[in-house]
Amino acid sequence: MLYNSWDKDMALTQPCIESIKSNIFKGCHFANLEQSTDETLLMLDQYSGIDYIIKKPDNNMLGVAARIQWGNNWETFTIRKSRHTGTKTEYEKRKDAIKQGYFYPALTMQAYFTKDIKHLGSAIIKTKKLYDFIDWNPEKVHQRKSDNVFIYVNWADLIDYGIVIYEGDGFITHKAPLPKQVEFNL
Repeated sequence: MLYNSWDKDMALTQPCIESIKSNIFKGCHFANLEQSTDETLLMLDQYSGIDYIIKKPDNNMLGVAARIQWGNNWETFTIRKSRHTGTKTEYEKRKDAIKQGYFYPALTMQAYFTKDIKHLGSAIIKTKKLYDFIDWNPEKVHQRKSDNVFIYVNWADLIDYGIVIYEGDGFITHKAPLPKQVEFNL
């Protein structure tokens, strides 16, 4: 039985993760920290915002922050900037971590799915590049308010910042196809 919205989101997210693993991170070892029982891995998730650890075929490892949404592919990165409760958000935590040299996810991923788990599109970018873009291009950062404030950046505006986009059954960048096997040199 699902008790809260986080539990419901996790139940919807898990089938999406299988699609992400097999399509985007194909050939990589993929560890989900959000479902770990290991104290250290849980701390990386809860305090550093690392949702997944990817071990690439060359044995290098990367932390990934992920946001999965359902419905339309809005082709944006969405980040919670402030909460009505005043609790620190991922935006504030990430800015702090980058500035102070603390642990933070090397990559940020945004993925969109239908409710029946059809993969509509995803994008990945180096976290520092995304936050630099936000700092240096305030005119291209949009805001949406609900009970919290979210900022979002269009994927198209990040083409020159090294974004990798997955749509349908392939990767694209600069709106041109990339090889089926993309090496994440992000």
